[in-house]
Amino acid sequence: MGAFIRGENAYAIIKCVFKDNILRPKYVYDVKLSINVLDSELVSPMYHYQVTVESLLKDAIQKHIQELIDRQIQQLKDELVDQGKSELSGSEVMFEKIKRIENFTDDDKEDEKSRRYTILAKKFLDKIEGLRAEIDIEEYDPLNVRENIKYIIDSENIRNRGYNTAINALTSILDTSKLGYQVCDNMKNARTCLIREYEEMDNSVLPDERYAIRIAYYDQNQLREEKKEYDRQMETFTKEILRVWDVVHAHYESKKRFRSLRDFDDLCGRLMTKDWRRQKTEEDSDPNSVLWSEIGETYNENTFVEKNNRTYEDRILNLKNKIKYLKDILQKMHGYQNPIERVILDERLSFIEKRFNEFTYRINPHHIQPGLVLDVNVTTIKRKQYMLKGMANVLNEFLYGISKGFQDAAFASFKRRRSTVRTDIEQSFGTEELKEDIFEAAYKTASGESEVKGSVDLSPKSKPRGKASGLKEL
Repeated sequence: MGAFIRGENAYAIIKCVFKDNILRPKYVYDVKLSINVLDSELVSPMYHYQVTVESLLKDAIQKHIQELIDRQIQQLKDELVDQGKSELSGSEVMFEKIKRIENFTDDDKEDEKSRRYTILAKKFLDKIEGLRAEIDIEEYDPLNVRENIKYIIDSENIRNRGYNTAINALTSILDTSKLGYQVCDNMKNARTCLIREYEEMDNSVLPDERYAIRIAYYDQNQLREEKKEYDRQMETFTKEILRVWDVVHAHYESKKRFRSLRDFDDLCGRLMTKDWRRQKTEEDSDPNSVLWSEIGETYNENTFVEKNNRTYEDRILNLKNKIKYLKDILQKMHGYQNPIERVILDERLSFIEKRFNEFTYRINPHHIQPGLVLDVNVTTIKRKQYMLKGMANVLNEFLYGISKGFQDAAFASFKRRRSTVRTDIEQSFGTEELKEDIFEAAYKTASGESEVKGSVDLSPKSKPRGKASGLKEL
């Protein structure tokens, strides 16, 4: 997974899943990768086609104001350095910028002499209120003020610049990396582009090395509607699975003989009193009682964070376990027999399980932030991985071209880096480490590299004459 996105763009991954292909699970991978590049990190900002001219102008004015504030802050830094004072910290720079905002703008929208209308007068903003990318032919007048303002904005191409740059970057990288494509459906007004290697959509006839890319730009309004639709789909799947749960249990109860002992509930009904059974029924019907199911998993969806950023992880796990539990019940009831009731329930369970897996395989819109979303589906042979490696190079090059990357100002100003400064990390059992091979060092010593000092007498010495001991010297 780390081969896809490296370095400063690793944080952009929303979802990356490696799974076996349904048709050829032993030899083929299916890989899904979703990347989210935020608005603030795009080199060239993106706008929807329907965005008004007024908002484009206000964004341009805002950037101009921020540039003026940055110049003043830089001038303040230079003055502090000249005076020999300490430099501003990161939080001090932020507060200095905030204090200077009122010098350029304010919240009074009605007053024409307000500071917010210093760069562009109020009468011009009033003229273009509600003006979008298109004007009706009957209303178009080239001599009007608003038409001329629109002409200036269109000539700068602010509206389309960022999106067109991203599409050009992706297609050119695919061409140069020899990853050709047969389908490019560029829906420019919707800010969505679909690129596929093959036109055919049926997975059973497609080759095992292929890819499909969907690149789209999302704003806050789109994501709000996507979240609502995702929540409705999740509620629908929950109702359908609980419906099958009730039907399977009703089928299980109908197959019991009268007064038979098949499970724990039968034993409770035979041994316990009527008052105990009545109290148990009332507790189960009380919504404030402790949640219990045969699966044992409960939903954790009441916290503030979970309510505003739905993950549905607990619910998805619970529903998948329910489907598995129902299949085990049917297997326990019928074994290898296939009456008509079991066939109908098995078909329904298999259908819902397939659709539910497809639904949970999608990106959860609750965890997409406004910006560019790149959705890549790759199918590759496990032993070759040709498409996988080629797509990794494409994605790294694409993100390097359109994204400024993530920058943490606090981490950049943190001087002491533990991995390179601390000396106690260099652990060693000896006082000095050998800088060369020990065998090579021994060989150099034995070969006489060191100089021999002094002289040695090699002449044989005469043996002292003495009493023979009868032993010969060896």
